[in-house]
Amino acid sequence: MDTEVLELTAVLPQPRTALVAPHETVLASDLLSAHMDGIDVLRGAAVLAVVVFHGMAYKAPVVEWGGALPNFLYGLTAWGWLGVNLFFVISGFLITGILDDTLRRQNFYERFYLRRALRILPAYVAVLLLAWATGFVTPNYMVVCMLFLANMPGLFLRHGYLFYGPFWSLAVEEQFYLLWPMMYRKLRRRGMLAASLAQLVICPVLRALSFGHLLHTGDALSKTWMIGDNLAIGAFLAIFLRWPGITVAKVAALGWTQLAVGVVGLVCLFGAGRMGAEDVLRNSVGLSCFLLICSSAVVGMLCLFRKRAVPGWLRGMVFLGKISYGLYLIHLLLLQIYDRNFGKGFEHDRGLLIVRFLVANGVAVVAAMASRRWFEDPILRLKGRIAAAG
Repeated sequence: MDTEVLELTAVLPQPRTALVAPHETVLASDLLSAHMDGIDVLRGAAVLAVVVFHGMAYKAPVVEWGGALPNFLYGLTAWGWLGVNLFFVISGFLITGILDDTLRRQNFYERFYLRRALRILPAYVAVLLLAWATGFVTPNYMVVCMLFLANMPGLFLRHGYLFYGPFWSLAVEEQFYLLWPMMYRKLRRRGMLAASLAQLVICPVLRALSFGHLLHTGDALSKTWMIGDNLAIGAFLAIFLRWPGITVAKVAALGWTQLAVGVVGLVCLFGAGRMGAEDVLRNSVGLSCFLLICSSAVVGMLCLFRKRAVPGWLRGMVFLGKISYGLYLIHLLLLQIYDRNFGKGFEHDRGLLIVRFLVANGVAVVAAMASRRWFEDPILRLKGRIAAAG
């Protein structure tokens, strides 16, 4: 949901343009550059999945599309929530890379937290105020959001409140931003590699205990300590790419291995009928398999576009990736405003559903473009001054 790639400009060299001879060993760090369009492709795919999910099956699961194949494809939109998990993997990868690349700077903490605040807070506060002004959140919930606790409001609010969906995932990331730099400064690369691997084991176990009703923590899929592996697998990849002696060939092998294990695991779970919404294995092992696929996708994008430009047919995804933060924040609010004004006839009418999707999300894309150009980018330019001062 963020654009951490921009932050790598000050700490990474520009990619080499010369072709590498077949016999030459290429270090994994060659995959890293100031602008990684392949990552924007993934970010665009992630936000598109979430937008389609909220615009389709999330609110209208029983719409009939007139055939087995169209109904099957529509059913796939119910899985669009996994786009958030892809966002987490990307964020873990990029943020950990930034921390590693700036670790030895004297103003390590000031630089990181100020730059994060400039990136996250302006659009976040603007949408929060807009949601309050339009009556879709309550003041007590706003306080929780400003404390970055929107993923567990029930722990703090005893009275009724209205909440806004996208903020829970931002709370997870903000809690990650709070703890990860301090851990990285203390444990350094080797310790953080171990910490990341530990989360890849511990978090699925905690989710299994929660969905098995042996651990009672509320919604296990929104608590940072339950889904920290989403961010940790990206963090592991960022450290692996920077490890001395690691080559592009080894990174590619890791990506293929992750893809194979993830796909085989999901096929087995689907075949065994263990992918129900409340199934223990789906929400523990199943989610871990999807995270492996997400990590392999990051590897694939880095390798595929190391020396070549993103083709024209993928430029739309790059565009969505660049406005993904604003689009993620605003799209659900505009859908809710649309529903308030035009009713819920779309829940059983595919024509009305399509109109709702195109109108509300069309406005959301325009709003996100305007926000990025005239609101977020001018503030983001301050980050360059901070980099120069650091």
